[in-house]
Amino acid sequence: MSTSASYIALVHKDDDTSYGVSFPDVPGCISAGDTFTDAIRNAAGALAGHLALMEADGDAIPVARTLEELRKDRYFLEDAEDAVVALVMPETNRVTTVRPQGQATIIKEFAYESSRRELLITFSSGKRYVYDNVPPEVVEAFKTSGSKPPFFDREIRERFPHREFDEQFLVAANGT
Repeated sequence: MSTSASYIALVHKDDDTSYGVSFPDVPGCISAGDTFTDAIRNAAGALAGHLALMEADGDAIPVARTLEELRKDRYFLEDAEDAVVALVMPETNRVTTVRPQGQATIIKEFAYESSRRELLITFSSGKRYVYDNVPPEVVEAFKTSGSKPPFFDREIRERFPHREFDEQFLVAANGT
C-alpha cells in the first residue's frame, strides 16, 4: 500500500456537533474530532486504518483524485458545498491488522491502532468490538499466541473496556 498519497477530505461542522470528516475517494472512511485540528489528525489515522483493511481484504486501493478532477464530479460539488476542503495523508505505522491463518477460529481478524491503544476484533459472526487501552505488549502476545480464542478469553475479553462497533456508531461519530 502506498501511504504517500494524500486524499482530499471534506470537513463539515454543524452547530453543537463535532467536526466530521469524509473522503470522496474512499467511501465509508469517516472520522470526527472536537476541534478542526483533532478532526484532521483523527482522519489521518482513520484513513490509514481504512486503507490497511482494504489492502488486507484484497480490495483495490482507491486512486486519490486531484482537486481539479474532483471539481468535475457533481456529487463532490454537492457534498463540498458547505464543507472545508482539506488534504490528508494517511498516518503510517499506526494500524496493524492480523488475520489468523490455518485454523478455524471465532476470531476472523483483528487490528490495532497503536496511538489510541484500540484493539478492533472482528468475529466470524461478523460482530466487531473495540477494546480500549490495550497495551502493545498484550497485542504482540495475542499476535504470536498459538490459539487466539483462549488467549482472548484469558487476557483481553473482560480485562479491557469494550463496545460493539458498527456502522451506526460511525454515523453517530460523524454527527450525521
